[in-house]
Amino acid sequence: MRIEVIGGGALGLLFAARAAAGGTATVLYARTEEQARLVSGSGIEVRNREEEAGSRVGPPELEALPVRRFGLSCGETSERWVVLAVKQKDLDESLVARLREGMRPGDRLLCLQNGTGHLERLGEALPGVLIYAGITTEGARRLGPDSVLHAGKGTTLIGIPDTKGERPRGEQEAAEKKLENAFAAAGLSLSASNEIETVMYRKLLINAVINPLTAIWRIENGALLDSEPRLAVMRALFDEVTAVYSAAGIGVSDSWWEDLLGVCRATARNRSSMLEDVSRGRETEAKWISGGIADLARRAGLEAPMNRTLLGLITGMN
Repeated sequence: MRIEVIGGGALGLLFAARAAAGGTATVLYARTEEQARLVSGSGIEVRNREEEAGSRVGPPELEALPVRRFGLSCGETSERWVVLAVKQKDLDESLVARLREGMRPGDRLLCLQNGTGHLERLGEALPGVLIYAGITTEGARRLGPDSVLHAGKGTTLIGIPDTKGERPRGEQEAAEKKLENAFAAAGLSLSASNEIETVMYRKLLINAVINPLTAIWRIENGALLDSEPRLAVMRALFDEVTAVYSAAGIGVSDSWWEDLLGVCRATARNRSSMLEDVSRGRETEAKWISGGIADLARRAGLEAPMNRTLLGLITGMN
């Protein structure tokens, strides 16, 4: 089996390093030639604490190439998982075209994007490819082009949406088990779920509350819980999203509010990806998170004024 990771950001570096450390042949596809050369030479460093040196993994288990080389270096008989670890905003037409050229029928594509819309888009572009959604709670922050901080140990659930709760059989189940074992060998928890859509909508709700509020208030995740006014805004936003879900026929668990608070506590020192983006003047994923909720509301015949306002505020920051 071969694991190919597209994206040299925090999650891409973490997943590529862990896969290689577990002994699986791994390729990291970086956006820039410079990052590909650096990782090819020195590998990837994974730190558990920012101030301490970490462990490095490199050749021969880990290879790094520029993303323009994707699809050119894999033998015809190699079983392949492709982990798409770029943000939604970077999943542009050129990358979709590169995937269309480089993916083969029977390949498995694991998508780690936040928000909505990407799975449908990739499904149309890549007929014959098994497309998995991946929901991860692994905490990661890129320290440099060849260094990543594993800020919080979490879990990753994968699955093919719209399977009506059916369990996979035969070759598909065996392939999922291989991927699970490959990451477990290096300490990452990954498992398959036949209820991935529920997991996806739960993660979208959590992102729709935490990401825009931390970005606007410029605070770490845990600081959301520091005052009653912040908690009141969180609750109002949570209630708006769950109302949209109910109108759209998406089940909501009574435990999700406590789950949201638990994520804030567990990632208290983390800076959300949206906060990192606005701090650096970069485009955010608000279009696919707050905007995704607003679009879901529109299709269900509702308004989502808080999400639309947050989308405008975040978009207007750049």
